[in-house]
Amino acid sequence: MSKLFDHIILLLGCVIMIGPVALLLCDLLATPGLWARLVDLLRAEQVLGYHIGLGQMFANSLILALGVATLACVLSLLAAFALVFFRLPGRELIFGAMLLAMFFPILPSFAITHRLGLLNTHLGMVLPIVASGFGVLVFRQFLKQIPKELIEAARLDGARPLRCLWDILLPMSAPMVAALFAIFFVLGWNQYVWPLMLSTTRQDLVTVVSGVARAGPGAIDGQVLALLALLPPGVVMLLSQRWLMRGLTSGIH
Repeated sequence: MSKLFDHIILLLGCVIMIGPVALLLCDLLATPGLWARLVDLLRAEQVLGYHIGLGQMFANSLILALGVATLACVLSLLAAFALVFFRLPGRELIFGAMLLAMFFPILPSFAITHRLGLLNTHLGMVLPIVASGFGVLVFRQFLKQIPKELIEAARLDGARPLRCLWDILLPMSAPMVAALFAIFFVLGWNQYVWPLMLSTTRQDLVTVVSGVARAGPGAIDGQVLALLALLPPGVVMLLSQRWLMRGLTSGIH
Protein backbone atom coordinates (compact mmCIF):
# COMPACT_ATOMS: atom_id res chain seq x y z
CA MET A 1 0.00 0.00 0.00
CA SER A 2 2.84 2.36 0.83
CA LYS A 3 4.49 1.70 -2.57
CA LEU A 4 1.21 2.50 -4.33
CA PHE A 5 0.94 5.75 -2.40
CA ASP A 6 4.54 6.62 -3.32
CA HIS A 7 3.84 6.00 -7.01
CA ILE A 8 0.71 8.14 -6.87
CA ILE A 9 2.74 11.01 -5.41
CA LEU A 10 5.39 10.59 -8.12
CA LEU A 11 2.74 10.57 -10.86
CA LEU A 12 1.11 13.71 -9.46
CA GLY A 13 4.50 15.39 -9.35
CA CYS A 14 5.15 14.45 -12.98
CA VAL A 15 1.77 15.82 -14.04
CA ILE A 16 2.38 19.10 -12.20
CA MET A 17 5.87 19.52 -13.67
CA ILE A 18 5.28 18.26 -17.21
CA GLY A 19 1.61 19.24 -17.60
CA PRO A 20 2.15 22.94 -18.43
CA VAL A 21 4.84 22.12 -21.01
CA ALA A 22 2.65 19.44 -22.61
CA LEU A 23 -0.31 21.84 -22.79
CA LEU A 24 1.92 24.50 -24.36
CA LEU A 25 3.16 22.06 -27.00
CA CYS A 26 -0.37 20.89 -27.80
CA ASP A 27 -1.55 24.49 -28.14
CA LEU A 28 1.42 25.37 -30.32
CA LEU A 29 1.05 22.40 -32.64
CA ALA A 30 -2.67 23.13 -33.05
CA THR A 31 -2.07 26.77 -34.00
CA PRO A 32 -2.83 27.37 -37.71
CA GLY A 33 0.02 28.86 -39.70
CA LEU A 34 2.60 28.06 -37.02
CA TRP A 35 5.14 26.39 -39.29
CA ALA A 36 4.79 28.97 -42.06
CA ARG A 37 5.40 31.75 -39.54
CA LEU A 38 8.40 29.84 -38.18
CA VAL A 39 9.97 29.78 -41.64
CA ASP A 40 9.28 33.49 -42.08
CA LEU A 41 10.93 34.31 -38.75
CA LEU A 42 13.97 32.21 -39.58
CA ARG A 43 14.42 34.02 -42.88
CA ALA A 44 13.73 37.54 -41.61
CA GLU A 45 16.67 39.84 -40.96
CA GLN A 46 14.68 41.84 -38.40
CA VAL A 47 12.06 40.40 -36.04
CA LEU A 48 9.66 41.93 -33.50
CA GLY A 49 10.82 45.44 -34.31
CA TYR A 50 14.42 44.72 -33.30
CA HIS A 51 17.27 45.39 -35.70
CA ILE A 52 18.47 41.79 -35.50
CA GLY A 53 17.26 38.45 -36.76
CA LEU A 54 16.28 35.30 -34.94
CA GLY A 55 19.75 33.81 -35.42
CA GLN A 56 21.39 36.68 -33.52
CA MET A 57 18.84 36.33 -30.73
CA PHE A 58 19.68 32.64 -30.39
CA ALA A 59 23.39 33.44 -30.47
CA ASN A 60 22.94 35.93 -27.60
CA SER A 61 21.02 33.35 -25.57
CA LEU A 62 23.65 30.69 -26.19
CA ILE A 63 26.51 33.06 -25.26
CA LEU A 64 24.69 33.91 -22.04
CA ALA A 65 23.82 30.30 -21.15
CA LEU A 66 27.17 28.74 -22.09
CA GLY A 67 29.12 31.60 -20.49
CA VAL A 68 27.22 31.30 -17.22
CA ALA A 69 27.45 27.49 -17.15
CA THR A 70 31.16 27.31 -18.01
CA LEU A 71 32.39 30.10 -15.75
CA ALA A 72 30.16 29.09 -12.85
CA CYS A 73 31.41 25.50 -12.93
CA VAL A 74 35.09 26.44 -13.25
CA LEU A 75 35.10 29.20 -10.62
CA SER A 76 32.90 27.27 -8.18
CA LEU A 77 35.12 24.19 -8.35
CA LEU A 78 38.30 26.24 -7.83
CA ALA A 79 36.76 28.13 -4.90
CA ALA A 80 35.48 24.95 -3.26
CA PHE A 81 38.87 23.26 -3.74
CA ALA A 82 40.62 26.15 -1.99
CA LEU A 83 38.08 26.21 0.86
CA VAL A 84 38.30 22.49 1.53
CA PHE A 85 41.96 21.57 1.00
CA PHE A 86 43.80 24.77 1.98
CA ARG A 87 44.14 26.07 5.52
CA LEU A 88 42.91 29.55 4.78
CA PRO A 89 42.42 31.93 7.72
CA GLY A 90 38.75 32.67 8.17
CA ARG A 91 37.66 30.32 5.41
CA GLU A 92 34.24 29.84 7.00
CA LEU A 93 33.71 33.59 6.85
CA ILE A 94 34.87 33.59 3.23
CA PHE A 95 32.41 30.82 2.45
CA GLY A 96 29.62 32.74 4.17
CA ALA A 97 30.44 35.84 2.15
CA MET A 98 30.20 33.78 -1.05
CA LEU A 99 26.78 32.51 -0.03
CA LEU A 100 25.60 36.08 0.55
CA ALA A 101 25.94 36.69 -3.18
CA MET A 102 22.95 34.38 -3.69
CA PHE A 103 20.74 36.94 -1.96
CA PHE A 104 21.95 40.15 -3.62
CA PRO A 105 19.16 42.12 -5.31
CA ILE A 106 19.52 43.03 -8.96
CA LEU A 107 19.96 46.80 -8.58
CA PRO A 108 23.37 46.69 -6.78
CA SER A 109 24.56 44.28 -9.48
CA PHE A 110 23.46 46.76 -12.12
CA ALA A 111 25.29 49.61 -10.36
CA ILE A 112 28.53 47.59 -10.12
CA THR A 113 28.26 46.53 -13.76
CA HIS A 114 27.80 50.16 -14.75
CA ARG A 115 30.87 51.26 -12.77
CA LEU A 116 32.95 48.55 -14.41
CA GLY A 117 31.88 49.79 -17.84
CA LEU A 118 30.25 46.46 -18.76
CA LEU A 119 26.83 47.74 -19.77
CA ASN A 120 25.77 46.72 -23.29
CA THR A 121 28.34 43.89 -23.42
CA HIS A 122 28.09 40.12 -23.41
CA LEU A 123 30.58 39.98 -20.54
CA GLY A 124 28.33 42.20 -18.45
CA MET A 125 25.42 39.85 -19.16
CA VAL A 126 27.34 36.83 -17.89
CA LEU A 127 29.48 37.87 -14.90
CA PRO A 128 26.79 39.06 -12.44
CA ILE A 129 24.87 35.79 -12.89
CA VAL A 130 28.04 33.77 -12.36
CA ALA A 131 28.63 35.52 -9.01
CA SER A 132 26.51 33.09 -7.02
CA GLY A 133 27.48 30.86 -4.12
CA PHE A 134 25.27 27.95 -5.16
CA GLY A 135 27.97 26.16 -7.13
CA VAL A 136 30.53 26.70 -4.37
CA LEU A 137 28.07 25.28 -1.83
CA VAL A 138 27.45 22.10 -3.84
CA PHE A 139 31.10 21.52 -4.80
CA ARG A 140 32.26 22.16 -1.23
CA GLN A 141 29.86 19.56 0.16
CA PHE A 142 31.08 17.07 -2.44
CA LEU A 143 34.81 17.68 -1.94
CA LYS A 144 34.47 17.40 1.84
CA GLN A 145 33.51 13.73 1.33
CA ILE A 146 36.81 12.95 -0.42
CA PRO A 147 39.45 11.66 2.02
CA LYS A 148 42.14 14.23 2.56
CA GLU A 149 44.65 11.40 2.81
CA LEU A 150 44.26 10.96 -0.95
CA ILE A 151 45.44 14.49 -1.62
CA GLU A 152 48.17 14.26 1.01
CA ALA A 153 49.52 11.11 -0.64
CA ALA A 154 49.59 12.87 -4.01
CA ARG A 155 51.39 15.85 -2.47
CA LEU A 156 54.01 13.53 -0.98
CA ASP A 157 54.60 12.16 -4.48
CA GLY A 158 55.37 15.69 -5.64
CA ALA A 159 52.03 16.66 -7.16
CA ARG A 160 51.21 20.35 -6.95
CA PRO A 161 47.70 21.53 -5.96
CA LEU A 162 46.52 22.15 -9.51
CA ARG A 163 47.87 18.75 -10.58
CA CYS A 164 45.88 17.14 -7.74
CA LEU A 165 42.80 19.00 -8.86
CA TRP A 166 43.21 18.07 -12.53
CA ASP A 167 44.29 14.43 -12.18
CA ILE A 168 42.38 13.32 -9.08
CA LEU A 169 39.50 15.58 -8.07
CA LEU A 170 38.21 16.61 -11.49
CA PRO A 171 37.63 13.03 -12.74
CA MET A 172 35.90 12.20 -9.46
CA SER A 173 33.77 15.34 -9.77
CA ALA A 174 32.68 14.71 -13.39
CA PRO A 175 29.04 13.81 -12.52
CA MET A 176 28.78 16.88 -10.30
CA VAL A 177 30.25 19.13 -12.99
CA ALA A 178 27.82 17.78 -15.60
CA ALA A 179 24.83 18.24 -13.29
CA LEU A 180 25.73 21.80 -12.34
CA PHE A 181 26.55 22.67 -15.95
CA ALA A 182 23.01 21.69 -16.96
CA ILE A 183 21.48 23.68 -14.10
CA PHE A 184 23.53 26.81 -14.79
CA PHE A 185 22.86 26.51 -18.54
CA VAL A 186 19.11 26.59 -17.94
CA LEU A 187 19.55 29.43 -15.42
CA GLY A 188 21.43 31.53 -17.97
CA TRP A 189 19.09 30.67 -20.85
CA ASN A 190 15.99 31.68 -18.88
CA GLN A 191 17.30 35.12 -17.90
CA TYR A 192 14.80 37.82 -18.85
CA VAL A 193 15.05 40.93 -16.68
CA TRP A 194 18.85 41.14 -16.50
CA PRO A 195 19.57 41.21 -20.27
CA LEU A 196 16.87 43.86 -20.73
CA MET A 197 18.35 46.03 -17.98
CA LEU A 198 21.87 45.62 -19.28
CA SER A 199 21.24 46.44 -22.95
CA THR A 200 20.37 50.10 -22.43
CA THR A 201 21.48 51.36 -25.84
CA ARG A 202 21.94 48.19 -27.93
CA GLN A 203 19.27 46.04 -29.53
CA ASP A 204 21.68 43.39 -30.75
CA LEU A 205 21.90 41.85 -27.25
CA VAL A 206 18.26 40.75 -27.15
CA THR A 207 17.74 37.12 -26.17
CA VAL A 208 15.06 34.64 -27.23
CA VAL A 209 13.31 34.81 -23.86
CA SER A 210 13.09 38.60 -24.15
CA GLY A 211 11.63 38.15 -27.62
CA VAL A 212 8.91 35.85 -26.25
CA ALA A 213 7.95 38.44 -23.67
CA ARG A 214 7.89 41.23 -26.25
CA ALA A 215 5.75 39.31 -28.74
CA GLY A 216 3.28 38.23 -26.06
CA PRO A 217 2.21 34.67 -25.21
CA GLY A 218 -1.03 34.99 -27.19
CA ALA A 219 0.57 36.12 -30.45
CA ILE A 220 1.73 33.59 -33.00
CA ASP A 221 5.25 35.07 -32.98
CA GLY A 222 5.39 34.60 -29.22
CA GLN A 223 4.22 31.00 -29.58
CA VAL A 224 6.84 30.27 -32.22
CA LEU A 225 9.61 31.75 -30.09
CA ALA A 226 8.33 29.88 -27.03
CA LEU A 227 8.56 26.62 -28.97
CA LEU A 228 12.11 27.41 -30.11
CA ALA A 229 13.13 28.56 -26.63
CA LEU A 230 12.24 25.13 -25.22
CA LEU A 231 14.65 23.26 -27.48
CA PRO A 232 18.22 24.11 -26.22
CA PRO A 233 17.56 23.68 -22.47
CA GLY A 234 15.49 20.58 -23.22
CA VAL A 235 18.36 19.05 -25.20
CA VAL A 236 20.87 19.89 -22.45
CA MET A 237 18.69 18.35 -19.75
CA LEU A 238 18.11 15.19 -21.79
CA LEU A 239 21.81 14.74 -22.47
CA SER A 240 22.75 15.27 -18.82
CA GLN A 241 19.86 13.50 -17.10
CA ARG A 242 21.87 10.42 -16.20
CA TRP A 243 24.41 12.67 -14.46
CA LEU A 244 21.92 14.89 -12.66
CA MET A 245 20.71 12.59 -9.90
CA ARG A 246 24.09 10.93 -9.48
CA GLY A 247 25.91 14.23 -9.31
CA LEU A 248 23.55 16.16 -7.07
CA THR A 249 22.81 13.36 -4.60
CA SER A 250 26.53 12.73 -4.15
CA GLY A 251 26.97 16.32 -2.97
CA ILE A 252 24.29 16.46 -0.27
CA HIS A 253 25.37 13.66 2.07
